[in-house]
Amino acid sequence: MVAGQGPAGVPLPAVERWWDAGLVGGGEEGRPDWAAFAEEAFALAPEEAVAPEGDHPGLSGFEWVLRPFTAGAGDRLERALSARARGLVDLTAVRQDLERHLGVRLARAAARTLVLELYEARSAGRLDGDDTRARFRDFLGRTASRRGLTALLAGRPVLARILGRAALDAADAVAEALERLADDHPRLTAGLLAGPAGGPGLLVGLEPGAGDGHRGGRSVMLLRFADGTRLVYKPRPLSVHRHFNDLVTWFNRLPGSVDLRTLRLLDRGDYGWVEFVVAGPCARAADIESFYRRQGALLALLHLIDGTDLHHENLIAAGAHPVLVDVETLFHPPLAGTATEDPAARALHDSVYRVGLLPQLLVGDDSALDVSAVGGGREAVSPVARADWADAGTDRMRLVRRAGRFRESANRPRLAGGDPVDPAAHIEALCAGFRAGYTAIGAAREELLHGTDLLKAFAEDEVRVLIRPTWVYSTLLDESTHPGLLKDAAERQRVLESLRTDVLGQVLAPDLVDEEIAQLWAGDVPLFTARPGRDRLWGAFSERPLAGRTDLSGTARVAARLAALDTVDRQDQEWIVRAAMATASRAPAHRPAEDRRAPTAERAPEPDRLLSAARSVGDRLVSLAYREGRRSNWIGLELLDDRYWRIGPMPADLAGGYTGSALFLAQLAALTGAGHYAEVARTALAPVPGLLDALRARPEDVRAVGSGAFSGLGGIAYALAETARLLDDPEVGSWAAATLRLAGAAAASEGEFGVGAGVAGGLAALLAAHRAGAGAGEAGQRVWRDARVCADRLAAVDPTAGGRGFTTGAAGLGWALLRFAEAAAESAGGAAGGGASEDGGRYRLAGLSALRAAAGAEPADGPGEGAGDGARASAWCRGRAGIALAVLDAPGALDDPHLAAWSRRTVEELGRGRPAADDSLCHGEAGLCELLGHAAVPEARPHWIRRAGALLASVEETGARSGAPDGVPHPGLLTGLAGIGHGLLRAGFPEHVPSLLLLR
Repeated sequence: MVAGQGPAGVPLPAVERWWDAGLVGGGEEGRPDWAAFAEEAFALAPEEAVAPEGDHPGLSGFEWVLRPFTAGAGDRLERALSARARGLVDLTAVRQDLERHLGVRLARAAARTLVLELYEARSAGRLDGDDTRARFRDFLGRTASRRGLTALLAGRPVLARILGRAALDAADAVAEALERLADDHPRLTAGLLAGPAGGPGLLVGLEPGAGDGHRGGRSVMLLRFADGTRLVYKPRPLSVHRHFNDLVTWFNRLPGSVDLRTLRLLDRGDYGWVEFVVAGPCARAADIESFYRRQGALLALLHLIDGTDLHHENLIAAGAHPVLVDVETLFHPPLAGTATEDPAARALHDSVYRVGLLPQLLVGDDSALDVSAVGGGREAVSPVARADWADAGTDRMRLVRRAGRFRESANRPRLAGGDPVDPAAHIEALCAGFRAGYTAIGAAREELLHGTDLLKAFAEDEVRVLIRPTWVYSTLLDESTHPGLLKDAAERQRVLESLRTDVLGQVLAPDLVDEEIAQLWAGDVPLFTARPGRDRLWGAFSERPLAGRTDLSGTARVAARLAALDTVDRQDQEWIVRAAMATASRAPAHRPAEDRRAPTAERAPEPDRLLSAARSVGDRLVSLAYREGRRSNWIGLELLDDRYWRIGPMPADLAGGYTGSALFLAQLAALTGAGHYAEVARTALAPVPGLLDALRARPEDVRAVGSGAFSGLGGIAYALAETARLLDDPEVGSWAAATLRLAGAAAASEGEFGVGAGVAGGLAALLAAHRAGAGAGEAGQRVWRDARVCADRLAAVDPTAGGRGFTTGAAGLGWALLRFAEAAAESAGGAAGGGASEDGGRYRLAGLSALRAAAGAEPADGPGEGAGDGARASAWCRGRAGIALAVLDAPGALDDPHLAAWSRRTVEELGRGRPAADDSLCHGEAGLCELLGHAAVPEARPHWIRRAGALLASVEETGARSGAPDGVPHPGLLTGLAGIGHGLLRAGFPEHVPSLLLLR
C-alpha cells in the first residue's frame, strides 16, 4: 500500500482505506463523510506549527491543536448558509461561537490520547524546552503540524471518526438553525421578537450545546441579537409544550387558582422557538411564599400528567413565578422490564416524587448533591469523581479522578440583593399549593376527562422517554475515548456492548440496545420517544416503533390516575412531599426542636395509656404500609452517615428497614392479640427468602452487607428470631437461623467493627441467639465459634478508631466484649457453647479498656459524642446516653469505680437535662428512657417517670415526633414511628418487651 495525495498535494496516511478500522463490522464501499472531513482537516494543518507563548490552562492547548477540525466546521457552516440567512447574522461572531464550543468538545474527546502521546514523547526525550511548560508547547507544535496531526489520527481512526462526526454535525446543526431562523424571521419579529420598529438586529451570539445532543448533534441553542434580545431554539417538536400551555390555562381558571406562568412559543412542526425567560428576584417576602405555593400547585399538575426529570436546570425562578422551560418528559411511561414486586417501590415510582421537582440526593463517599428543581441548583461539589487533568499545560499533564463542581442554577427564588432562599423554610407554602392544586383538579376531573379535548390533544405529541439515566450515556461517551479503544472500532464496540448486561442497570430489549449503541456511535446521547396516545417506543431516527412496549398508553394512565384521586391518596402524596423535603434539610442531626417543652410528671404513666398510645403509633404505621397480595412495605427515611437523609422503599435492616417495623408490630400483636398487626408484620417479611437466596448466590455481597446489629445481617437475624417467637412462626424462625449463619460469615472478614454496622453488632446478635437457646447441638457450636471469631477480632483493634459512642465507637465494642466475656466464663465448664473452655479474662480486660476510653476525659472527641449540647449528649447512637447505657448494661463494668461513678453522674445529668431532640430511640426521649429505666440505676426512677411521662404526653397530644427533620413521621425503628412505639411498650411492659437497643 502506498500513500496517496490529498487536497493541495497533502500526503494522506500511508495505509489505503485507513478509515476501515474505524468502522464496525467491516468497511464501506466509499469513503465515509467523517473520513473525508478528517482528510480536509489534515490539509488545513500547517506544515510547521509553533504553539503560542504563555500558559495553556485546562484543555486549551489541545483545542489549539485541533483547530483544523473547528476551522473546517466553520468553513462548512459558511458554505451551507444561503444569502438570506447570511443577511440576518453577524457571520464572524456566530462562526467564532461555533468553533469555540466545538473546540471544547473535541479537546475533551482527544485528551486521553494526547496526554498519552505527551507522556511517551517526554519519556523518550523527544521534547525540547528549558522547563516543563516550554516542553509542553513544543509537544503542541509538533502535534499540530500537518505530519503530526495526520500521524496522530490515521493511526487511531476511531478518534478521527469521533472528531469528524462531531465537527460535521455541529456545523450542520448550526446551519440548519440559521436557515430556519431566516424562514421564520417574519413570524418571530411579529411575535417572540416583537419590539422596536427596527427589529432585534443581527444575530450576534449563539450558544450551541445548551442541552444534550440528539439526532445528529442537534441540541437546544441560545440566540442573542444585537439589541440584547435572546431567544431559545429547540430542534424538536414543541406540540407537547403548546398543549401543556393550554392545560395550564385551563388549570389557572379553576377555583383557588395560583396563576401559573407559561412560556410563549412558536411551534413549527419538527422544531420551534421559545421565549427566553430571565431569572429575577422577588420584590417582597410575601412573593417568596407565593412562589412556593405556585410550585406546589405546579407539582400537583405535573404529578397528575406523569411528568418526570424536571430537575433544577428545567425551572427558572422569575420573581414570584416558577417557570418550566422544558416539558419534554410528560406522560412518561413505566418501562417494560422495570417492574418490581415491592409495593412501596412501585408506590414511590408512581408518586409525586417521580416528577423530579422534589429533593433527590445523589450521595457519594464525601458529599451529596441535590439535583431537584426545589432544592437543587446550589454551587456544590459532585459526589461522583470524573476524569480531570492535573498539571495541565505542562509536560507532566496527567489524568486524575476528582469531583467536579456544579455551578449555581436559577431555580430558587431570592429577594433583591439576597441569596437564594432555603426551601426547607417554606414547606408549608409548598404543601398548601400542592393540596390546592390536587383538590382543584380532583373537583374538575370530569370536565378534564370528558368535557374538554385537553388530554386528547397530547395523543400524537412526541415526548421523550428516559430508559436510562443520562449520566450512563455521558459516562460511556467519555470513558470510551480511552486510547486503547481508538485504533479499532471493534474494541470500542465491546465497551458499548456492556449496555446489554446488568452492569449499567436494567437489561433492555435487544433492539433498544441496538438503538442506544447506534446513537452513541453518532456521538449523541441516545434519545427515545413515545406518543401519549400509544403504547410503543421510537428511537431517534426510527420511523417504525421499537420492540419496547409500555403497559398502557400515556393518556390512559393519566385518565386512570385522575379517576383514582381521593383524600387518602392526596394525604399519601403530601407525606411524600414532606418526607422528600426533609432530605434537603441542612439542620444537623440530633438537634433539639425549638418548641420542645421540658418534661414534667410526678407519677409513672399507666401501662394502659402507654399501650393505647403505642396502638395509635401502630395504627399509623399500618396506614403508611403499601400492600399488594401477600407483601407489605413502607416508604421510609434513612439517616446516612449521620449527615444525609434518603427517601426510598425500606430495605431489610433493623435500624431503618422493614424488619424493625415488623418486629414492633409483632410486639404490639403479642400484647394486644390484634391480628392485623401480626398480619402486616408477617407480610412485611415476605422478601426475606429472596434476600437470602441472593446473598447465597453472591458471597461477596455478604461481606459488603456486614454483620452489624442495626445496619447488617446480625440485626436482621435478631429481628426475625424475635418476630418468629412473638408470632409463633417456625418458618420465620428458619429464616432467622439462615441469616445468622450469613452474619457469622460476614463478621469473619468485614472491615467495620462498630455495633451499628460491624463486628460488635454481629457479636451481640450471635450472643442473643446463643442466650435464646441456639446453644445446643451443631448449630449452637457454630454460633459460638462465630461469636468467638468476632470477639477475637474486636480484642485486636483500637476501640476508639470509630469514636467513643455506642453504635460506631469504643462504648459499643466494650459492651459487646464484656457480654462475650460473661458468656465465655459461664461456658468454661462446657455447660453451654458446645464445649468452649475459655474463662473470658482477656475479653473482659479488652472490654473494660474500651469502656474506660469511651467514658474518658470530657469533651468527647467524635462528632455527636460527649458533653456537647444537651440533645447531642442525650443521643443513644453517639452521645453520652449511649456510652452510659453501655456501661450500665455491660456485665461487670460497674465493678470499675471510675466507670460506676462516671455512669451514675451522667445518668443524673441527662435525667435533669433539657428535652431530647424528639421522641425517637436513636437520639430522643424513647432512647433516653431506656437509659433512665435500666435496672442498674434504680435511683434514676424519678427522672424516668418524668421522661416517660413526657414521651407519652408528646404522643398523645401532638403525635409521635420522629427524628427526621421537622419531625416528619416515618416508619423506621431508630429514628421513626416503630422505635417510638417500641419505647412506649418498653415503658409499660418491660418484663414482656425486651430492649431492641440492647438486643436483649
